[in-house]
Amino acid sequence: MKILIMGSEGFVGKNLVKGLSEKHDIYTSDQLDSTDQNYSKCDITNYDSVEKIVRDVDAVIHLTAHSLVSSLDGSITNARVNIMGLLNLLESCRKNSVPKVIFTSASSLVGEPKSFHVNEDHTPKPKTAYGITKLTSEHYLRLYHELYGIDYTVFRFFNIYGPFQKNGLIPSIFNKIQNNDSITIFGKGDQVRDYVYIEDILPFFEQAASSEIGKNKVFNMGTGKGSTILEIVKNMSEILKIEPKIEYQPVRPGEIGNFVADTTLLHETFGKTPSTDVKIGLSKTVDWLKNNS
Repeated sequence: MKILIMGSEGFVGKNLVKGLSEKHDIYTSDQLDSTDQNYSKCDITNYDSVEKIVRDVDAVIHLTAHSLVSSLDGSITNARVNIMGLLNLLESCRKNSVPKVIFTSASSLVGEPKSFHVNEDHTPKPKTAYGITKLTSEHYLRLYHELYGIDYTVFRFFNIYGPFQKNGLIPSIFNKIQNNDSITIFGKGDQVRDYVYIEDILPFFEQAASSEIGKNKVFNMGTGKGSTILEIVKNMSEILKIEPKIEYQPVRPGEIGNFVADTTLLHETFGKTPSTDVKIGLSKTVDWLKNNS
């Protein structure tokens, strides 16, 4: 089948292109210049730019996003890219009869967790502009299905990491340990998060795009297991065989509580959950970072 990946030049996009190309005809798009075959440059905030490429495919995987960190002092741009960009995509799907969208949402839309294992029905109360745009996007996907019959699957990402990631917690820790720089840890470093190795998510996207599995539902994309920030740092230092320099700072105001994904619905629907042990995933990631720094 023909699948268009929007945001193909990013961390997740590069992995999906690599992972899905064996079984499907993959078309790619992003805002960067590229000479790759079947690639189209696109400005997600411009309807005409989007409409020209969102056609003659069986599904669109929409990864393009203005990040959480960027949203902290860029709420208007965040909404323009994340909300208006999605609307440009959905309107293009409606006009050109593209039947399905696979969308990447974010666990941060939860806000303050009321339980350690958070399921998809947890009441959301986002604490960032980014979280608000992801929650809004989920509602627009539901609305366009109800009004126009466009199918969707939403994967709410927890902490995805792995090859091709150049920004974020894991690459930052790697670079600081390698360069003997101090790693800042807020509080005791006991904040628990759910870390998901990127290659584990590929089968879910493949199934959602190419079958009826997961149609018109929202899923947590997590492992259901947690690691503390300090555990991640220590695992990385053991892999690199370098003792880290750690600088402890007071807990940041607004820090959300500990939580991991409740993966019950994901497992019931797809018959599996992401399962790579964090130490193994970090080891593979370090190998990639060493060869691509």
